[in-house]
Amino acid sequence: MALAMNRSITAITVTHNSAHTVRGALARLPPGVEIVCVDNASTDDLSTALSGLAVHRIDNPVNLGFGRACNIGAAAATGEYLLFINPDVRLGTDAVDALLQAAERYPNCGVFVPRTNTVDGRLWFREESEIDRLSGVSLPTRIRQVWGDCCVRFVNGGVFMIKRTLFLDTGGFDEDIFLYFEDDDLSYRLLQRDEPMILVSGAHAVHDIGTSVAQSTRSRIFRYRSKMRSEIHLRKKYGIAYSPFVDILRYSTKIGFYCLTLNRNRLINSLGRLIGIFDSILDRSRANRNGGYVA
Repeated sequence: MALAMNRSITAITVTHNSAHTVRGALARLPPGVEIVCVDNASTDDLSTALSGLAVHRIDNPVNLGFGRACNIGAAAATGEYLLFINPDVRLGTDAVDALLQAAERYPNCGVFVPRTNTVDGRLWFREESEIDRLSGVSLPTRIRQVWGDCCVRFVNGGVFMIKRTLFLDTGGFDEDIFLYFEDDDLSYRLLQRDEPMILVSGAHAVHDIGTSVAQSTRSRIFRYRSKMRSEIHLRKKYGIAYSPFVDILRYSTKIGFYCLTLNRNRLINSLGRLIGIFDSILDRSRANRNGGYVA
């Protein structure tokens, strides 16, 4: 099927050692979609993974983080719409056309999300953002089925389409967030602008969550460290109360308990979060010494 109404669209993906999976995401895009791949200093064979695909590749000399790399991709895009897609997402047949057709049906809307499932078939849907959770807002957290298009409060950063002018006017992703919850932050700012976000039931995607980067103990610690840093940043940004010392005690206790019970997965989780707390304390200390600037 031709792209709906011939509207132009740019797909943006961010890679960091994602050569093992990114081709599967990009090869499913229909002809006519501009593709921008922003690479965050990968050490794997990305060139081979992208061979034969019409891709505008941008190589960052260091890992700049997900949000900043997405913004770089958006700045290079020429499409009317931006389709952000993780390397571990697989779009269904005609999903891009379904999203663009939804843009025709809802001309006053600029954000569209495909109905996304995990590889085991579960609907991947979150009505509550991280900011809602941290603020103590009580909302439904799971919908078991989607029967038609509907408005949502949260846009999953793994795959969504947004009008390029809206993304740029909103300020794009917060570049102070290195990894995780940048989609929560963007969704929250879109809500503050009263911008409708539409889940398009006829556009299907499968997200093999957490497989964009090969898993190792080191990468998992880094993941939870980044989550904690991002959570603390959101608390500070939106004035949500936070005591790092309470969390230091909490996660130190958890680490001791998980060592005793030999619970390796939860130990890695808590260790990464504890490192993230100390990172944030050091960042704040450096900012205070530098008059608010962190180098």
